[in-house]
Amino acid sequence: MGLRTQGVVDFEPGQDLFEGPEIGYSDYNLFAHSLQLRGAYLTNRLEAAFRPNIIRQDYFLFSPVWHFRRNALFDPTLQTDLGYWRYDTESEIFKDLDNSSWVASIQVGLALNLFQGEYGLYYHFGYNFITPDSGLLFPGVFGVGFWKFL
Repeated sequence: MGLRTQGVVDFEPGQDLFEGPEIGYSDYNLFAHSLQLRGAYLTNRLEAAFRPNIIRQDYFLFSPVWHFRRNALFDPTLQTDLGYWRYDTESEIFKDLDNSSWVASIQVGLALNLFQGEYGLYYHFGYNFITPDSGLLFPGVFGVGFWKFL
């Protein structure tokens, strides 16, 4: 279980950081503990509370992650995000936009396993394969997170 922050690289202020809870599952008997399955709900509603005129966006993600050195301090990873995102069209100027789309991205990263893997930090960056016509989701993606085994 952990917290995840993910963003898109758009070089514009606002609408580019998403935070939320993430749960994961990994089994020592499944692929020698190298495969981890994660699910996350990410939103920018915290940022929207402090910045006016930001469109509220929600992500629902399933993320299989492959750990190349699971028991090491530095663990390179390969992650795929598959899911769905949507945004609120509260203003009349956005009523003609399609407010949802599928998400598919691939990312490489590095996990830092602390206290014999009980806690960890990770960073990843990659590429979104699906970018909708609305221009709210850009190709570049990055993320950071913290997790703890329960």
